[in-house]
Amino acid sequence: MNILDILTLSWRQLKQRKSRSILTILAIAVGVTSIIALSSQVEGVQHEIVQSLETLGPENIMVTVGGRTLFADADVVRLASLEDVAAVTPVINTNVEVFGLDEPVTLMGVSSLGIENVLGEIKLSAGALYTDVPAPQVVIGSKIAVDDLGETQFVVGQPIVIQASSTINTMAVIGILDDYGASLIFQPDNTILIPLTYMKTLMPRSGYTLIIVTAENPENIDQITEQIGYVFGDRASVTSIKQISNTVVTITSQINILLVGVVSISFIAAGLGTFNIMMISVLERIREIGILKAIGMKDKSVLTLYMSQGFFIGIFGSIMGLGLGIAAAFAIPLLLGEMGDFGPPDPGSNMPSSQSSGMGPPGDMSFAYTPIISLQYVVIAVVASIIIALLSSAYPSWKAARMKPLDALRYE
Repeated sequence: MNILDILTLSWRQLKQRKSRSILTILAIAVGVTSIIALSSQVEGVQHEIVQSLETLGPENIMVTVGGRTLFADADVVRLASLEDVAAVTPVINTNVEVFGLDEPVTLMGVSSLGIENVLGEIKLSAGALYTDVPAPQVVIGSKIAVDDLGETQFVVGQPIVIQASSTINTMAVIGILDDYGASLIFQPDNTILIPLTYMKTLMPRSGYTLIIVTAENPENIDQITEQIGYVFGDRASVTSIKQISNTVVTITSQINILLVGVVSISFIAAGLGTFNIMMISVLERIREIGILKAIGMKDKSVLTLYMSQGFFIGIFGSIMGLGLGIAAAFAIPLLLGEMGDFGPPDPGSNMPSSQSSGMGPPGDMSFAYTPIISLQYVVIAVVASIIIALLSSAYPSWKAARMKPLDALRYE
């Protein structure tokens, strides 16, 4: 028999036991579905975080206080004097209450020239930025202007009353930021930006909680980071956007490998199921195998006959798993969205009193992402399913090929 005849006969034998074949294919498909669905979530989250970090600029370095002693103007001057440093942006960060809002927000004092270093990209939905004068003018985040129900709370030109420490201040809203979404280190949507000069009048005894150092060339990031660490020692925590991005990629890649390893256990069950089905298939067709060998079918052809059935199971299982995996990949974020907001915790929650060296406000942070189907993991899932199916078919196929025609024909 030629290979086409063998494959045709193999396919017919599978069709004769449709229910059994479909269940075996489904067992293989579960493993493929799990790998594709879960790996796409990690890939999507990784892409979203890295993209969010890149908007802050790969040439930026964040210098945050390492203890209770905040930064002074002298520290800003020292950083500006370092070699290959293009700009230094000091920031004063604190949590405040806003009259009319249930949750506290972040009040951030930063110069108009430094806003771009903080936000990465300036996007306004209304109004304009403030100027560097000690005046009570603010730019507010989108979630402060409009609540989660879509109701407008503040508009340009409207006063906003803020309680910082024990003082109550009325300021004018001159600008509203567009939606920025979630970020690993900064949440602009729940932040109020005010001129740094005015922030100093509100908190005259306060120092800088954060300094953003911008390198002239991203290639010098590591060198500048090392210099800053040498200058401040334990007084400061120095982290570059590049370092955070590399760390995120490393961690998420390890998580992906772990997840793929865990869900691959399902292939063991699928392999055992395939082995069982193939053994039953051989036992049911012992007399048929004897007839085929008696009329001249060689051992190699019998082996190919049953190995090809395993190959068909692996192929159809991987195709079905691929379709189900893609569907599940995009369904998971929708289900998570129905369960509520999720995201990383507030990085500034461990700071003393009302000061915060982190750039995130208190409270939950919503995090949206789009799953990314990785070709690498698709190939891994498909190849693994085919290999498992073939290995599970190897012994039953060998057993069928080794049968003696006379013994097979006598089998009851």
